[in-house]
Amino acid sequence: MNRRQFITATAAATAVLTTTGFAAQTTKKILPTKGELPKGPVSLYYEFRVVAQENDALLSAIKTHTEAFKHQKGFLSLSLKQMSGDSTAVHNYPSQYKGILGEAFLDGVAAHTQPYFYSLFVRFSSYSDLLASKTDEWFASTIVPLLHGYFKGANGLVKTPSPMAHYRGVYETIAAGNREGIFTKSSDLISFLKQPVDGSDETLVTVANHVMVNDATHQAIEGEVVKLLTVAQQTFQPMDDPKGLGLPGTKENTYYRRALSTEILRNAFPDGALRAYLLHGVWLSVWDHENSHLDPRFVAAVTLVGGAVVVGPVEPFYKARITIA
Repeated sequence: MNRRQFITATAAATAVLTTTGFAAQTTKKILPTKGELPKGPVSLYYEFRVVAQENDALLSAIKTHTEAFKHQKGFLSLSLKQMSGDSTAVHNYPSQYKGILGEAFLDGVAAHTQPYFYSLFVRFSSYSDLLASKTDEWFASTIVPLLHGYFKGANGLVKTPSPMAHYRGVYETIAAGNREGIFTKSSDLISFLKQPVDGSDETLVTVANHVMVNDATHQAIEGEVVKLLTVAQQTFQPMDDPKGLGLPGTKENTYYRRALSTEILRNAFPDGALRAYLLHGVWLSVWDHENSHLDPRFVAAVTLVGGAVVVGPVEPFYKARITIA
């Protein structure tokens, strides 16, 4: 089976989950202000599609708002990331096909067969600061009007009457790590979120594993998820690398370098009987990430978590496009 056949078979399903969110939103919902609200640092997280005709306007709109973001109380950072590919490892494809979807979505944009797929993280030190920033209102008034599709009409392209479905959620960072350590305290997490490790470095690869678990038992599995993060952050191959970082992964080997950063984000609010999580990491290359999934230590750690997953996993790759910190 060749690469294009893989893309045809898997890209559409992946795109739906990761661009319309865990549950597509077709109506505007106000962010909660009552009940059990998040207490630590949070991320206002969006997934959306943008057609080529609107992409420049989208990037300009975010850059234009840069100074406003920087002056908002409690603002930590912003990251706009374009979906670039998909992990074959998480789908259990045979190892000989690893990395075959590494740039599948960039291929789609270049071939004019797919729109741009984006994830946007806007980080705040507290939920109250997030609400006060009016960032969600800005997104609704400035970004959503750019999310319309186009179709061919008798006299040229015609804009669709409604924007394409998009997703918005408030996510709590419950644990994070980098090559310096693993963090769970609120103050350490805030420091971590202030300094995105990838910046706008487009040579690096972000991985965001989307999963959903039963809400009634989500807290019980979080300890195992933190263990998985620790394994993902601290392991490398070959294990006898004198620098303790590992060697560059390639298609031909099973080496990989330690992740630059890892993060567990939990949706602050349930989706019915389910709870969504994002397992977010930044790697030096697609090959490093794919090879890490072949490591028996990683396989053992993920097995403890995998049985609790109700929806997913889906694990797209991303490239940083705009970073504000």
